[in-house]
Amino acid sequence: MLLNVPARYKPTIKVPKGMLLSAIIAIPLLSYVPLHMTAIDYGESFQLGYIAMMKSILLDLQIGKAWLWTALGAAGLAIIVGVPVFAKDRHMPKVALMLTLLLTFWLGYGSHVASLDAINGLIVHTGHFTAVAIWLGILFIVSWFAKDDLNWHAFLRWFSPLAVICVVIALIAGITLMTYTTPQYSNALMLNYGQLMLLKHAALIPLLWLAFSNGFLYPRYARSSSMPSQRTLLRVESVIALLVLGFTAIMGQTAPPHNVVETLRTETPSQLFTAIYQGSFSPDLQLVWSFNSSNLLLLAAALLVLYAITIAFKHRSISWMISLSIVAVAIVYFAVMFGLEAKESDITALVLYTK
Repeated sequence: MLLNVPARYKPTIKVPKGMLLSAIIAIPLLSYVPLHMTAIDYGESFQLGYIAMMKSILLDLQIGKAWLWTALGAAGLAIIVGVPVFAKDRHMPKVALMLTLLLTFWLGYGSHVASLDAINGLIVHTGHFTAVAIWLGILFIVSWFAKDDLNWHAFLRWFSPLAVICVVIALIAGITLMTYTTPQYSNALMLNYGQLMLLKHAALIPLLWLAFSNGFLYPRYARSSSMPSQRTLLRVESVIALLVLGFTAIMGQTAPPHNVVETLRTETPSQLFTAIYQGSFSPDLQLVWSFNSSNLLLLAAALLVLYAITIAFKHRSISWMISLSIVAVAIVYFAVMFGLEAKESDITALVLYTK
């Protein structure tokens, strides 16, 4: 995308060609892993060999068809980037952008949500991923590969509002996605998928706070004191963004629990959940979340940590910003976990059962 932005609206950016090609080649390779696992799991059930099962997946299932188009699109991108005659053509950045958008479309087409709701699921998943890719993609490239601060103010004039729009779209689409994947949010915390989702949401809080600081607080602090290049502070934001993406990637390898009770009949509960939850456990347990003295104190502590992140931001303490962001994730996580309790009907049933 940045290749299509005129030079006067961005700093000098240099991304190694080898890194670009490696990232492009990784797209079909890494997206093949879920197909490989599916072929192994279902090949035994249907008594089919690996090649026969994979052929069926590629030709009959949405995820397989999506992967074929993804591999084709990635091959096109690799040619554009790797072949000099194409890389130097001034029209190729636009073609590459179109191919990248098609890749996001095929990712949405092959998503779990699209298999549940073909049109709405495709739109929501594609919109969510595209918004995140634009926001964080530009953030990563500029923070780590910009060589100077040339045209920095011109860059921020278009990137800041674009980032706000992408964040809003990503949040709305993300909440909508949850209605498909995890309609029982509290109960899902009994499973590994729910625990990872909670950690992801907890990590979003310092990430959004850092994004707000970079977008709105940095200009004010820069006028009143000597601040470092904003690229350094954007790198801190990108580190926390990697944490969020890491949780998301692990979640992608776990089936979403549409019905937690049914899932618990075939899966064991999360070890994190059973270690922290203080009540009696049952697969039919229905959890609710409520305020209590413990989580109120933790939420207050989380606010103080966010304020401390702002102080560290103002004083340009990079290590403290990262450390405090991780502390904020842990505090928010425990604040939610300590607020979980069984519904009254479930508590009564457990008491009667123990008698």
